[in-house]
Amino acid sequence: MQFKSLKSRIAVVFLTLILLIQIVGSIAIKLSIEKNARASVNEQLQIGERIFRSLLEQNGENLSQGARILATDYGFRQAIASNDYETVLSALSNHQSRIGADIAIFYAPGRDSLTISGSLPEDVARGKVSALIKSAQNNGDTRDFVVFKNQPYQLVAVPVKAPLTIGWIVMGFKINNELAQKLNKLSNLEVTFISKSNDSHWSSMASTLNMASSEELVAISAEKISKKSSSDHPDNSEIDIGKTDYGTRYVAIFDTPDQALFAVLQRSIDEATAPYKTLQLNLLILTIIGALVFIAGIFYISKRITMPITELAETAKQLEAGNYDIMVHSDRKDELGKLGNAFNSMSEAIASREKSILKLAYWDEMTQLPNRASFMLQLGQAMAVAKEKNESLSVLVMDLDRFKQINNILGQSSGDELLHAVAERISSSTRRKSDVVARFGGDEFAVLLPTANIAIGLSVASALIKTLETPIQVNDQFVDITAGLGIATYPDHAENEEQLLSRAEMAMYKSKASNSGAIVFEPAFDISSQDNLSLSSELKSAISNKELALYIQPKIDLITRKVCSTEALIRWKHPKKGLVFPDEFIPFAEHTGLIRSISLLMLSEAAALSATWRDHGIYIPIAVNISARDLIDHDLPNKLNNILNTHHVDTSAISLEITESSIMDDPLRAQQTLDNLSQMGVKLAIDDFGTGYSSLSYLKRLPVSELKIDKSFVLKMEEDDSDSKIVRSTIDLGHNLGLKVVAEGIENEKVWDLLKEMGCDYGQGYFMSKPMPAQDFLVWMSRWDDSGTQQVKSIAKRIPKKRLS
Repeated sequence: MQFKSLKSRIAVVFLTLILLIQIVGSIAIKLSIEKNARASVNEQLQIGERIFRSLLEQNGENLSQGARILATDYGFRQAIASNDYETVLSALSNHQSRIGADIAIFYAPGRDSLTISGSLPEDVARGKVSALIKSAQNNGDTRDFVVFKNQPYQLVAVPVKAPLTIGWIVMGFKINNELAQKLNKLSNLEVTFISKSNDSHWSSMASTLNMASSEELVAISAEKISKKSSSDHPDNSEIDIGKTDYGTRYVAIFDTPDQALFAVLQRSIDEATAPYKTLQLNLLILTIIGALVFIAGIFYISKRITMPITELAETAKQLEAGNYDIMVHSDRKDELGKLGNAFNSMSEAIASREKSILKLAYWDEMTQLPNRASFMLQLGQAMAVAKEKNESLSVLVMDLDRFKQINNILGQSSGDELLHAVAERISSSTRRKSDVVARFGGDEFAVLLPTANIAIGLSVASALIKTLETPIQVNDQFVDITAGLGIATYPDHAENEEQLLSRAEMAMYKSKASNSGAIVFEPAFDISSQDNLSLSSELKSAISNKELALYIQPKIDLITRKVCSTEALIRWKHPKKGLVFPDEFIPFAEHTGLIRSISLLMLSEAAALSATWRDHGIYIPIAVNISARDLIDHDLPNKLNNILNTHHVDTSAISLEITESSIMDDPLRAQQTLDNLSQMGVKLAIDDFGTGYSSLSYLKRLPVSELKIDKSFVLKMEEDDSDSKIVRSTIDLGHNLGLKVVAEGIENEKVWDLLKEMGCDYGQGYFMSKPMPAQDFLVWMSRWDDSGTQQVKSIAKRIPKKRLS
């Protein structure tokens, strides 16, 4: 059954809760009553046992006192001495009546005879009485229980002395209905005595139960007692007799192989729980009345609650349909009234925000151009039209070069102004009003050209590139702008809008990497992307599997021709492709972030190599290149310090080389990292000087001690006068800044001499040595440095020739 209305759900939920609470409460009360009733019954049975044993003790004491009085009677002893057994019998009978005993016996040891007052035959009594007297002869007065012809007795035996023992008096009470009724009055328990003598069956000679119940109890008890050892008595259990449950306790009066006597104490559990059942009935009636009252209250309250909520639900449907003019009218002052007023305020706010959100969802707030979502929507619509009319369309994606550097140098507000100016120039380069110009975010823009093939796309791209050639003025500064631009066309390159845009972006990334203007998408670009995914996995494996090898290239003092330091270079010994050079994987490592792991590996290997050289008396610093990602890692100094400590080398063993462009990616963080490294005592050098974008004013603040001239200026300086002038100027600049100058790319002696003449401090290049495996360096050094040939050769022989990676 389903309850669709809130009113019915509230009623059902609360009614179910109250019923569950009442049911659980009733069950708990019932279980508690039964538990308490049974506990009370067990307690009564235990008390009844104590009363019964006290009663037996009292009867035994009365018998003992009566027998002792008779035993000390002078006339009784005179009658025994004169063998006047008629007088003895008369005295026994009188005393028996006086104390209310059921049997009185005198035993004369000299005659071995019994004088019995009562209806017990001598032949029945002799054996049991003789056993009792024998026990009394050893222990003095003796009390015991015996069964004569299925009738249990409580007996005592007292000696008659004059002064020696001249006989024994035995007196006893029957264990009968009189005792059972007496115990019933004292304990309010049902009492049944069951006994067994020799091989006879269990029987009951006394019980407060009716005969049928007594016989049923004897049958049940006989089975229960036969299954238990004597140590198991007394025992509490529940017995069903005559469809009535009794709590039952078995009290063993005596239990021997020949005879046994038990008192069975019982209390009716139904009687014990009867008062509580009346209480349960009263609670049930109260529960039903309370549930009815609660139902009425629930329906009234739920109606009061749900009526205004229903009105608010109708209002919400109107808001969902876009009708924001509807108002909720309510005079209520409670929470529901406040909710109605909140609905009114919400509808006004939604109407206002929906207008703003609609604009923000599809428009770039800064440039007032469509954003990516709007562009994709219009691209999808344009492709649908192009498919229907069998036409072409093109997508251009453009990403500015060096925008992050410009933004860092000029500031964010100037960067926003620059983007706004670029947006205006792109819009001015389109052909028609149907062309769509959008900003995707950051410095990335896109242009949609409906009904445009590849030729038209290239034409628009050329116009756009030409427009950007004119510097843009930002805050009294002129900024040169270049961009990577990719083109993809439907249906030549893709069948849907997502794929078309993705392939235009692939072409754009290719354009940025090659710096070759607008590029049209080619299928090879996509394959390259898949190769990159494979390269990422292979490069991670190469780092963990130690496939990256350390190579060394020396730096030579141009005046003394001595090896002053070395540069650590990396090579990838690919298991299938062979030796892979850094140009093929370092840019990808920088893009994916793997460069940090590679840099730490190179630093660790360089430190290990330096420690090996030091142990053999060679002290030559090793320079390691670090990337832009390393420079913005504020923890780099700590990592380097840990590496140096691990290999027990100091900061003079390792120097670091950084490029101008890596510094300019994030100048502030790079400056902080370099300052920390310099304070540690690490020597720093500017690598590939002349190819970056740094300014001299910023360069002079860097804590560097060495400047390396890029090999592109050195390779042909003996042929190109312009390169020669640039190199000379760079050497003078470095010296004026207090820096040592290193020239890369020395490939012949003529260039060596020119650099030496210009005052260049150090040189590096193929003329001296190509990069070599680390273990080959000392052998090369022995050939280069004639003055140390024998020493270096000897050292080289002692160093194990193995790859250090």
